[in-house]
Amino acid sequence: MSFKSVTAAASLLAALAAAPAQAGVIFSDNFDADSAASVLNFNGLINWTVSGGTIDYIRSGGFGISCVGGTGGCLDMDGSAGNAGRITTRQVFDFDDGVEYTFEMMLSGNQRGGASDTVTYGLISVDTGFESTLSAGPLAPNAPFATFGGSLLGQNFAGNWRFFIEGAGGDNIGAILDNVVLRDNRTANVPEPATLLLSGLALLAAGAVRRRGR
Repeated sequence: MSFKSVTAAASLLAALAAAPAQAGVIFSDNFDADSAASVLNFNGLINWTVSGGTIDYIRSGGFGISCVGGTGGCLDMDGSAGNAGRITTRQVFDFDDGVEYTFEMMLSGNQRGGASDTVTYGLISVDTGFESTLSAGPLAPNAPFATFGGSLLGQNFAGNWRFFIEGAGGDNIGAILDNVVLRDNRTANVPEPATLLLSGLALLAAGAVRRRGR
C-alpha cells in the first residue's frame, strides 16, 4: 500500500471521527422564494396556506420592515384587513414513536410602533381537527428577532398533523415571522471514533499484506 494511499485513508478516518451526529431537518422555510416584492394580504405562500385572517408578505425593507439578516422575505402576521392571520403547513407530518422533534421559528415584535403582539403556534390533527397550541409573547414593539419553539415526542402525536402559526390582534401591525424549521432529533448512526480507528487500521493492514504478497 503506497504512502499516498495510507495518507488518504488516514485523512478519511480523521474526517469521519470528527463528524458529529446531526439532527435532520425535515421541514424549513425562510420565505425567500414566495414573492419578488412585498404584497399586502398575501395568499401565495409556497409551503403554507393562509387558513384564517390575513398576512402581509415582506421583502426586507418593504413597508419599513426588516427580515432576519436584513435580506430575503418574511411575514407580518397581522395583514392589512383588520384580522390577524393563521398559516398552516401544506405538508402533513406523521411523527415516529420514540423520536423527539424540535420546532423553531424566529419572531420579532412589530416594527411599526403598534401594540405588543402574541403569536400562537402548534399542531392541528388532519384526522380529528384537534389542536395542540402554545404561545410566544407578548412581543414588545420593535423587539429584535429571537428564536421561539419547543420539542415534541412522536408517541404523543399519533396520526397525521400540520403545523400552524397564528398572529393575535387586528390592528394591521403584527409580529414578524421568519426562518421556520422542524428537526428530527434522532442521532445519526455514526460509529464511535474507536470503532472507526480499529476498522481503519484493519483496512490498512489488509492493504499492506496484499502489497507484500505481490
